Amino acid sequence: MLFRQTPALLLLLTFSLSCLAQTTESRQALTGIQGIGEIRSRTFTETSLYGYINGGAELYLEYGFDTLIVTELVHNGRDIKIEIYRMKDPEAAFGIFSVSRFRCNGGPGLTEHLCRSAYQLQFCKGSFYVSIINDTGTKEDQETADAIATGILDHIAEASFDPTLFFDERIDDETIRGAVLVRGPLGLYNGIPELSETFGDATGYSALMIQSNGRTRASLRFESPGAATEFLRSRRMTSPAGHYAISSDSIVSVISPNQIIITF
Repeated sequence: MLFRQTPALLLLLTFSLSCLAQTTESRQALTGIQGIGEIRSRTFTETSLYGYINGGAELYLEYGFDTLIVTELVHNGRDIKIEIYRMKDPEAAFGIFSVSRFRCNGGPGLTEHLCRSAYQLQFCKGSFYVSIINDTGTKEDQETADAIATGILDHIAEASFDPTLFFDERIDDETIRGAVLVRGPLGLYNGIPELSETFGDATGYSALMIQSNGRTRASLRFESPGAATEFLRSRRMTSPAGHYAISSDSIVSVISPNQIIITF
């Protein structure tokens, strides 16, 4: 039987999204939900994240991590784990989502940025990245994950990540499904490792990378004009008075003092 959308479930999700979830409160919130057995909730901050993701915490911190609520429960005898990551901003949430999704299947489009497989449902909205993992991959457990996701989404008032902050033109749905947003070397290595040498250990930027006409276009937004200038200088990409510069293997378009687009 499906995990029902009840006031108790919505209360649990509200606790999680406001980072107020405690083990006792979560158990009380789930009282009366059909099929629920054990439940445990844990909260992780920047300092304790390493205890949950040993070796992977640095990636989340690079993007801009705030808090993680992990809720593990048993539904009709099967394990389900809900991870709700609150990131610093919608770009950070989309960035983690973009380097975490893998072999997405079809199914209901619950929100704009979503990836579904048999055992995992991932999505981001606003400053939240959410992963729901089931134990069996059955149709019932996938439907349960959809029901949980719907309840979470109903409690996120923030808008989804907007790619027009990086590209003026509209990006079609197929392109954005393959887009990667990075904020440093770890995200780049996990998302588009072949560009790691080009970008090196650069920081102080957010870059949305898309595939267009067989080439990669990277729109980089820097924290300051000085950071943009230093990036170009360190990679020997000149920036003349015009709006473009050409290096040996790329075209660099200067959009503003804080933004450039590189086509590889």
